[in-house]
Amino acid sequence: MLTAEQRLTFQDHVPLPRLIVAWPVVGERSPDHVALNALANVLAGARTARLTKTLVYDRQWAASVSVNSDLHEDVGEFDLSITPRPGHTLTELELAADSIIDELRRVGPTADEVKRATAGAQLGFVEGLESNMGRAETLDEGEVFHQDPAYFKTELAATAALTPADVQRAATTYLKSGRVVLSVVPIGQLDAAAKANASTEVK
Repeated sequence: MLTAEQRLTFQDHVPLPRLIVAWPVVGERSPDHVALNALANVLAGARTARLTKTLVYDRQWAASVSVNSDLHEDVGEFDLSITPRPGHTLTELELAADSIIDELRRVGPTADEVKRATAGAQLGFVEGLESNMGRAETLDEGEVFHQDPAYFKTELAATAALTPADVQRAATTYLKSGRVVLSVVPIGQLDAAAKANASTEVK
C-alpha cells in the first residue's frame, strides 16, 4: 500500500487532458473484492451513479467519468478516470471528485444505490455466461483464485448480501491518501496538469 500521494504528469498526442487516480487495493482472493466492485458501480457507470450524475449530467464539467475495480489474484487497483469538457480543468475536477468521494466515505451510500450496484453486477455475471468462453472463464477463475470452480455461487451470494455499511467500509479503508494522481496532457501543455493542493487531498 502507498503511504502518501504520488503525482505524475505524462505528455501524449491527445486532444484533451485526462485525470487518472489510482488507489492500491486487495485482490480477488480477498472478501473485500465484492464490496469494491459495488463501490465502483456506486461511483460511476449508470447515469444515477454519484460521479457520473454530478460531473457529467448535473454540472456538465466532464465529458466522461469511469471507475474500475481492476483486481488480480492478491493485489489490485481502483481506478478513476475523468475527461473534462472544454473550459474546465483537471484541478477543478479532482477537487469535485474528491468532495464526492469524501461524502461517500463519511455517510455511506443509500440502500437504493447498493441495490442498483449489485443488480448491475448480477446482470453482468449472467451476461458473461451467455457464451461457452464466458462459462469456461468463470469456472477457471474460481479454480485458480479460490480452488473451487463453483466459487461463482459464493460470490453471487456475497454480492446479494452487501449492505451500505459494507460499501462504506470499502471506501474508508481503501480510498485514502495513498494513491497515484496522473495527469495526461497534450504535448506542450504541462500547465494543464492537476495542481497539488492541500484542499484536494483525501485525508
